[in-house]
Amino acid sequence: MRGAGTPRVSIGLPVFNGERFLAESIESVLAQSHSDLELVISDNASTDGTETLCRRYAERDPRVIYQRAERNRGAAWNYNRVLALSRGGLFKWLGHDDRIAPSFVERCMTALDQADPGVVLCYTRTILIDETGAPRGVDRDDLELAEALPWQRLAHLTRRYNLCNPVLGLIRREALERTRRIGPFVSSDLVLLAELALLGRFLELPEPLLERRIHAASSRAANRSARQVADWFAPSVRRRLFVWPRGRLFLEILRSVARAPLPPQERLAAALAFVATWSARWTRVQLGAARARLFPRRDPSATASRRDLPSSDGGGGGGAT
Repeated sequence: MRGAGTPRVSIGLPVFNGERFLAESIESVLAQSHSDLELVISDNASTDGTETLCRRYAERDPRVIYQRAERNRGAAWNYNRVLALSRGGLFKWLGHDDRIAPSFVERCMTALDQADPGVVLCYTRTILIDETGAPRGVDRDDLELAEALPWQRLAHLTRRYNLCNPVLGLIRREALERTRRIGPFVSSDLVLLAELALLGRFLELPEPLLERRIHAASSRAANRSARQVADWFAPSVRRRLFVWPRGRLFLEILRSVARAPLPPQERLAAALAFVATWSARWTRVQLGAARARLFPRRDPSATASRRDLPSSDGGGGGGAT
């Protein structure tokens, strides 16, 4: 329940050495048409000018709450920390290098208010931008999970996920608190979306109101190996046996199904649907890779379908590099 002075919406911004693009992200939040919000910034022991920049905004606007960690504990810890520090009944994560249009919060909040409680998340389509902020196209997730049954929503998510942009949407806190949040492993944002899909429906707005920056210093670009990405999520985790990320992802989603607050028959249906859809997708990816090796494209700059990419890291920085 909201107390006196509690904002309706909280935006959590985890950051580590984000000085270059951070001001743009903060300004995009403070320019929202819906002003009953708070911006919670958790600084993962940055060594650049991030602290100075954040403190300046916090002194200027009481809606900005800045907390700094004494040491870098990784992206998973930092993403969960901004959620724990926030108070609003509606919550959104924002990457320190991303931006939102002035109407983002108002449009998503209004849509959730008008929807029934079975809709747990509302997101918009996403514009991909480069280092200069120039648009590079609209990324359509097609992840409006409107199906009535949990197994249908999980199958839809497994079949269509790409950059996992819905995790950067506006989410009902009561639903988030029933999940494991962001886990200390690669692509845990997809696991979070799977848990939310088992709890309720996703609503997609057609307007592209989120700008997601793709650049050389972003977490997936800067960390090239699977182990480096894993360390970005959780640098303090001791990995005596390194687990193949895709295999870990598969097992974690099955674990999410097993712990979902559903009747046993619905959990079984969700598990079977997930395994079948995952297997079909994996087969398609492998066939596509084999075809690419046998019949290479003439244009060396051509890339595989975006549907064959792994899931994202949840947007922006916030962890160890």
